[in-house]
Amino acid sequence: MVSIIILNYNGKEFLEKCLSSVLGQSYSDFEIIFIDNASQDDSFGFVKKNFTDSRLKCYKAEKNLGFAGGNNFGYSYCSGEYIVLLNNDTVVDKDWLKYLVQTIKSDRYIGIVQSLVYTEGIPVKYYEMNGTINLLGHNVMGFFEIDREGRGEILQANGASVIINRELIEKTGRLFLDEYFLYAEDTYLSLKARFCGYQVLHNSKSIVHHKGNATTGKQVRADLYFYQERNRLLNFFLFFDSKFIAKYIPVFILNYKLKFLYCLFSKKYSMKGLFRSYFWFWKNIKWIKKQRKIIKGYKEVKDNDILRMISCKIFNGENILERFFNCILFLYCVLTFIKVYENAK
Repeated sequence: MVSIIILNYNGKEFLEKCLSSVLGQSYSDFEIIFIDNASQDDSFGFVKKNFTDSRLKCYKAEKNLGFAGGNNFGYSYCSGEYIVLLNNDTVVDKDWLKYLVQTIKSDRYIGIVQSLVYTEGIPVKYYEMNGTINLLGHNVMGFFEIDREGRGEILQANGASVIINRELIEKTGRLFLDEYFLYAEDTYLSLKARFCGYQVLHNSKSIVHHKGNATTGKQVRADLYFYQERNRLLNFFLFFDSKFIAKYIPVFILNYKLKFLYCLFSKKYSMKGLFRSYFWFWKNIKWIKKQRKIIKGYKEVKDNDILRMISCKIFNGENILERFFNCILFLYCVLTFIKVYENAK
């Protein structure tokens, strides 16, 4: 059986289409664990009133636990062999779950499989190949091939729609660290799988239509930017060894300087959130060391095997300035023997 966790925060307007599409799946052996993250729009009451399917089980958190904590809360109620995380602002195709289950069951060393998630506003060209993350923790596109069956190996699974082998979760203790709250927790989960020796795959036949930013668009910008910046970088400090971290510090500083400039000229970025994110690292060194020790206890794969799937490409664009910064970081990786995707071949 599959347990599908659908986490909701003030997403009442999306729930009828989302839940109806899941309940109409061709693969029927599943339960839905609907978690309401202390919404103020009566989402919980709406679901209880309008959906009576016995496979749907509803639970309410007393406070907003974020994506990480909310899914951890949902996992505590799951009884399935496989766990699916699905965003509330999605509509899934009829065979969405069937293809996820087929793929993850095909090999016991597959830890995570992601769907093809069509997000509003994202150009079609970005779905032709799978992307990865760069050394700043951002998504960069066009790296990994997708075969004729719609499958392809990837570094990071998109948290909007993923199926997870329960064995991976039990081996590492939990789904997420509650402290992540939101953003880059899917990178955290994928790195856990990779370092434990599991594969992370993509399946283009499992199709999801995603609104995007339906919940986070209602949050305070400075808070969102704090989690974005901190969590993207935190993944590197938690999972990679001290030799890499020593080489990573200049990249960490470069990221700060670039983001500082962006904050001066763009409303998309928050100076308050940026300062808060970097201050957090200095304030929580003991916590970071503790988590590093826990992760080291289950790591089975060497850092270089993971780094070779990570890009040093800072920007997706091809203008002169973007190419200049991409070149600078590439040269730095070569000189410091950091074996990323571009120089590991």
